[in-house]
This record gives sequence, structure tokens and C-alpha cells, in this order.
Amino acid sequence: MMKGDSKPANVNNTSTTQNQKYGKISTMINNDIRDQKAGPLKSRQAVRNYAQSKYEQAGLTSKQVATRMSKKDAGHQVSKQCGGRDSASNFMWEDRHDNRSHGSKPITKEEMKRAGRL
Repeated sequence: MMKGDSKPANVNNTSTTQNQKYGKISTMINNDIRDQKAGPLKSRQAVRNYAQSKYEQAGLTSKQVATRMSKKDAGHQVSKQCGGRDSASNFMWEDRHDNRSHGSKPITKEEMKRAGRL
């Protein structure tokens, strides 16, 4: 499965991809981070490494993992510019575009809920 985890990898449906940014695996990653099941995660790279391992454990091909990783970011719920820290309680695995678009503004509750962080 790709992007939204609900369509086979060979299906290319742009509108579905744009509207469904958090598939089952990405949501599980955020749940694990939230529930402190992902380990200490003291850097964004540690979050990326954890996410990659979860995609691989889920049985995605190397190409599928690379595609997912290229479209995701380990963002901060509260940006470092606003006093947020590099800690598991402040990290969120999110769509790269979403992370870049909210800049230094804190992530909204709606965004956290959609991503499985609430």
C-alpha cells in the first residue's frame, strides 16, 4: 500500500493522496511517539529512523519506504522558535508540506488529531 494505506501501490489518485495524508502506518508512528513506545527520540533524525523502521516492519518495499520518507517530516508540535524542545513529547511525524506551511506556529489540535497525536 502507498500514501493513504487504503489503495494499492499502483493506483495513482492525486485527490485521495492530497486529502488523506495520514495512513494507518503514519498514524501508528504518531501513536507510538505519543504513548512513549518509540523510545527516547531526542532528535528529528531519531524520529525519521523510527518511522523508517516502522514502514519496513509493515512490509513496504524499499521504493515505497523511500517515497513515504521523502514526503514526511519529523516536526515539532511547538516550534523551537517558540520554546519547543527536541523531545518525544514535542515531535510529530507529519506531512512535509504541512510542516513547512505552518512554520513556527504551533500545530493545531485538529492537525494533531488527524495525525494520531491526540
